Amino acid sequence: MERCPVCRARFKEEPVCYRCGADLSALLVIEAEAAALEQQAVALLETGQPLEARRAAEQALMLLYSPLAATVQDFAHRELVAGEARRLERLLR
Repeated sequence: MERCPVCRARFKEEPVCYRCGADLSALLVIEAEAAALEQQAVALLETGQPLEARRAAEQALMLLYSPLAATVQDFAHRELVAGEARRLERLLR
């Protein structure tokens, strides 16, 4: 989080906004959960588990948009489609 969503003051790594006093702790938890899911998605992709990677990326994106999570989701989807195409190709031979 770069700014308080209530007053737009710069975020100073504290769970309470220094300017307006808004409690940001729930948002910080959501942000941390999204980051953990994003890292899990990358790790799953690295280990050749595109379906699980796509699911983790989708969960991360439901919490907070991230270009990395969106890229992992797209890449995992393409891997799943390519895998299905290869499977169908083998069946048709």
